[in-house]
Amino acid sequence: MTPVRVLIVEDEPLYRELLVSAFELRLPDVTIVASCGSAEEAIPLAAESGIDVLLTDVDLGPGMTGVDLGVHLRSQGRATGVVLLSNLALPAVLTTLPRSAQGGWAYLLKTSVSDLSQLNDAIHAAAEGRMMIDQSLVRDLSPSRNSPISRLSSRQREVLSRVALGWSNRRIAEDLVLSVRSVESNISGIIAALGIEAADYSVNPRVAAVLAYVQQSDFEGLRQTI
Repeated sequence: MTPVRVLIVEDEPLYRELLVSAFELRLPDVTIVASCGSAEEAIPLAAESGIDVLLTDVDLGPGMTGVDLGVHLRSQGRATGVVLLSNLALPAVLTTLPRSAQGGWAYLLKTSVSDLSQLNDAIHAAAEGRMMIDQSLVRDLSPSRNSPISRLSSRQREVLSRVALGWSNRRIAEDLVLSVRSVESNISGIIAALGIEAADYSVNPRVAAVLAYVQQSDFEGLRQTI
């Protein structure tokens, strides 16, 4: 497998060094091509290095945010995917992305980065054009009253929550002890119930379903991590 080439942008030097060390020691199928502390430094680095995924803090201090940087690099064809790191439990920022750039994003809490398996999943999901939300955030999402999401069956919501984790149909099937065909059928039902038409939507219907899930859900207790 060709390693995924990653650019790290983090304005906290110690945390940035810890990220680089974690990748070098524990994630052999990911290559860190460069790291820096600001969006302004990242733009030329991305052009020079040739990257697959941008791994960036959302809050980079004065200037461009990590979201701004991700949108910019995507628009320039400098990155396939973006993994956002944040201290804030606010994945709804993904619903504000330009429609042309909605696939290939992941949103992780900084406190979850120690789970290298989840971090690895986020990087590969973003590189492959999928969308992934931190599992602790997905666990806290509850459908808003009278929303289309709230009218899904309990099984459909179980499947959708795992789609939001960036899981493949096979992995969902194994976790829920279902056949892959049953998972596919549930996903088709979810897409239909949410009114997502593949022919009329500029992103993958699965990505659109995850965005709807985030947009039409509330946190059981909106949390800010510290």
